[in-house]
Amino acid sequence: MLQSENTKQVPLMSLNRFEAFSDGVFAIAVTLLVIEIKVPDLSQATSSEAITKLLQVLPHVLSYATSFIVIGVIWINHHALFHFIKRVDRPILVINLLLLMCVAFIPYSTALIGEYGASLPVVVFYGLSLAITGFAYNALWFYVVRRYIKTEKLIHQKVVQKATIWTLNYPISYLVAAGLAFISINLSILLYALIPSFYLLPGIIDKQLMEQV
Repeated sequence: MLQSENTKQVPLMSLNRFEAFSDGVFAIAVTLLVIEIKVPDLSQATSSEAITKLLQVLPHVLSYATSFIVIGVIWINHHALFHFIKRVDRPILVINLLLLMCVAFIPYSTALIGEYGASLPVVVFYGLSLAITGFAYNALWFYVVRRYIKTEKLIHQKVVQKATIWTLNYPISYLVAAGLAFISINLSILLYALIPSFYLLPGIIDKQLMEQV
């Protein structure tokens, strides 16, 4: 009895603190996005000049909206994973930190594409940054699947497989979109906006959680 108590795993921190820190990084990241949208000087501008200057801000607004949805999608799915995490250990802390590091970097790549959206290297760089963030989320997903979902049989194996494919397609889609920039920059940017919009729809895990309620 004493041996079982000594070998019992003790969480490094509470799930509430783990989730609160993650939510804080997500909140800061989406806030930094809007800071990059500079207010144009319209104090001496005529109506036509004001319209011209506001149109110049439009690329920043579009990149802001796209990246906001991107971070929102990751946050939604990140929250869904917490239904399966039983305790916080060091591997999940490290993987989660890598994910949050990628999320915190998104405002920088967003500022770049908002300012230089016609530049091929910048458009590709933006797509790669989102793809890397998606792969970081996949690393967290695979760890939770191996550590909790499979060992404790929380979800049927077929559901796990479908959810894994659905999750992997996210960063792969960004890699494809980034590659298409070499053919058409406008098509690539359009896909950057459409991909996260599609993932706003309920996924496999969302449906599974609803069935368990």
